[in-house]
Amino acid sequence: MAAAQAAESATFVPWTRGERPPFKLDDLDRQAVALEARPGQLVLVHFFATWCEPCRDELASLRRLVERTDPARLRVVAISVAEVDARVRSFIEKVPVNFPILLDRDRAVARSWEVSALPTSFILDARLQPRLFIERDYDWDKLDVAALSISLSRLSPAANHVATVQSNQRLEDSQ
Repeated sequence: MAAAQAAESATFVPWTRGERPPFKLDDLDRQAVALEARPGQLVLVHFFATWCEPCRDELASLRRLVERTDPARLRVVAISVAEVDARVRSFIEKVPVNFPILLDRDRAVARSWEVSALPTSFILDARLQPRLFIERDYDWDKLDVAALSISLSRLSPAANHVATVQSNQRLEDSQ
């Protein structure tokens, strides 16, 4: 109950630390997947680990987000941090998802993206630049992708606007 209440009050904050390096990681089928493969849409990059209880719960919420969202509007990519491939495969067999799971075996991508806690998620704009992030679990059932898209299109990357996403509000930007 406390975890659910905490997730409901979770807030995204603007990313102000500049560009993040592109990455290419293997998926569970050992196929290399590059972040730059499909620019032109919003991308949600989600860092997680199977041992992290809030991360495990959040994957189901992300699956539902993908089910209800037009794939031309938003792409979700989850990155397992510092885990053995077999463990991640076994977990995903029990908790199936409808988005790519990438393997950051040596934490190189997590470090280069300044991930210091799991779960951590980034919202990237259509140019694949980080715009918002959150360093905790989030209830993705509450995300209004259309409002998010509109709000991000109004913000310039260099602007110092504060953009937040709260569970019972649409995305708003305040100046």
